Amino acid sequence: MNGGGMSWIPALSGVLPWVVLACVPVGIVLLYFLKLRREPVEVPSTYLWSRTIEDLHVNSLLQRLRNSLLLLLQLLAVLLAALALFRPGMRGEANSLGRMVFLLDTSASMQAPAEDADGAGGSGRSRFEEARRQIGDRIDTMTDSESAMLVTFSDRAEVMQAFTSDRNRLRDALDRCEVTNRPTDILGALRAADGLANPRRTSEIGDVNDVQVADAMPAELMLYSDGNFGDVTQFSLGNLQPTYVAIGSDAVRNLAIVSFSAQRDLQNPDQIQVFATVLNTGTSDESTEASLYIDQNLVDAASVDLEPEAQTGLSFTIESSDAVALRLQLDSEDDLKIDNEAFAALTPAGLVSVLVVTPGNRALELGLTTPKCQQIAACEFVTPDYMETEAYEKRVTSGRDDLIVYDRCRPKDSPPTNTFTMGELPSDDWKWKTESGALTLIDIDRTHPVLRYLELYSLLVFSGRAVEGPSGSLTLVESDVGPVMAIASRDGYQDLVLGFPLVSEDESGDMQANTNWYAERSWPVFLFNVLRNLAGAAQSSGAPSYQPGQTVMARLENVLESVEVVRTVEQGRKESMGEQPVGAGGVVEIVSTSLPGNYQLIAAETDQVVDRFAVNLFDARESRLASQPTVELGYESVEATDAGIEVRREFWRPLLIAVLVLMALEWWFYTRRLA
Repeated sequence: MNGGGMSWIPALSGVLPWVVLACVPVGIVLLYFLKLRREPVEVPSTYLWSRTIEDLHVNSLLQRLRNSLLLLLQLLAVLLAALALFRPGMRGEANSLGRMVFLLDTSASMQAPAEDADGAGGSGRSRFEEARRQIGDRIDTMTDSESAMLVTFSDRAEVMQAFTSDRNRLRDALDRCEVTNRPTDILGALRAADGLANPRRTSEIGDVNDVQVADAMPAELMLYSDGNFGDVTQFSLGNLQPTYVAIGSDAVRNLAIVSFSAQRDLQNPDQIQVFATVLNTGTSDESTEASLYIDQNLVDAASVDLEPEAQTGLSFTIESSDAVALRLQLDSEDDLKIDNEAFAALTPAGLVSVLVVTPGNRALELGLTTPKCQQIAACEFVTPDYMETEAYEKRVTSGRDDLIVYDRCRPKDSPPTNTFTMGELPSDDWKWKTESGALTLIDIDRTHPVLRYLELYSLLVFSGRAVEGPSGSLTLVESDVGPVMAIASRDGYQDLVLGFPLVSEDESGDMQANTNWYAERSWPVFLFNVLRNLAGAAQSSGAPSYQPGQTVMARLENVLESVEVVRTVEQGRKESMGEQPVGAGGVVEIVSTSLPGNYQLIAAETDQVVDRFAVNLFDARESRLASQPTVELGYESVEATDAGIEVRREFWRPLLIAVLVLMALEWWFYTRRLA
């Protein structure tokens, strides 16, 4: 930065105000040229008569301007006021490209305290407030030839003000900026700035018809952040010249809850197991208490003692068969509050609903009615004729079942739920790859939850075919002729397909075994995995968790028209987040998720809770509050610097004070003259 001289920023716009101001001193001088009009007054005093006569002798229409201290003071006051309107000041002149892009970090970590001038962090401002103040100071130093744009970013970017040289519009946009509870992703903000500095071409380089759509316009990229975001790759800065202004301190105190979950014991649904992970992201040892609340009632607590960058796991066991709202609270006063709380919720203990459509399959019925399966699922068996009835249509439309099993049959239309189809294809999106024949299994995907703990290489399959699923399907079991078990997504649902049936019919119509799988111990384990993961028994009691600002897609019963979104706040109070309509297929889209907490969806017609979810930060990077000395932007390492802008020293305030002093002196001399 180079030293600069006097600069002027006129406070008045347009010609007319300055013309009026220029007429003021002319009017003052003319007042001293005009004669004084005296009115005759009869008084019984010769002395006063003589003074009146003397004045009448010397006054005329215009008189010679005499030395007058009052006139000088008045003209000087007007001159100083005019100078104040020009806003004279001094500042260091930075090497400016004429265009600036202000990137303001509004993520959750910017709620932490900012470092003050002496490094003690005692300014009382948050990092966001400090960043906004520094940007405001830089806007004040802009000249008429400079322009700037303002972009905020958390996990998404927002252009608050496009390029303008109007400082008032930039200040208004800066005042509208607000800090959020969201994590950080700077890529969107960089792309917004990239549009100006690096205009694209109409085709590939080297093409004779290639046309440059706009001239490259270099710009200064002013990043105001603590740097707590991932390295930016797959991006080129091009003509953007970055400056990273680090906001915050490298000495911080913060304990963060980075995970919190609860689940019911499948063997004993009344028993709830709660798990949490606490991480010390600060630079000093920390000790505190972690308190577990159920519906705002304290039920358990645990001590937490952690060194910097150490973490610990917490576990609690509680008893409840009802729906519960859980909250874990760290009793710690540190630099970030949002990660000191975590939320989870459980629905009442219950069973998942499974509809089994089969012409008759004793092995399937026995496998789904084992004691372990009965603890988590209620299975109803019907014949394929049931699919032709009105009861089936109503059942499918209402979304009553969590899973439908089709044994050697298929529905006319895919139901709005997860399906498991054996020996048949679930829809026209699936194809047979081979003709029926004996199969030998050669590979299984043990990493998938449906096949966990299974050993299938000893199975015998007398007749089966390879299947080909829609785009994106996943092969779970491979045979010598191709995939015989695969799973694919369908409009948010999962379709599991097995290419061979358990039983088949001979020429006389009698049932016969098509595989020995039903006699293996892996068969009931496989069905239990299907109920846990495909029917959702493992997740049916636990509410999902989302990060602040995420859009939540909830799938409800089609018969509902609307639901009210309610958030549980402090001390059990309920806060309505508004009413949402239920769309086609029972889908509800909730966007009001900026605040952490437990959320409930309440049916407007019945006033019953139909779904739950939680909102938590759960971002270890966001909870690491120490400001970063360097950031990686588009394969370029940018070191942190000071703001690089000297606050402009303006002189209009002292000038206005001098005007007031001169007016006081003028009044004092005037009163003494009359005395």
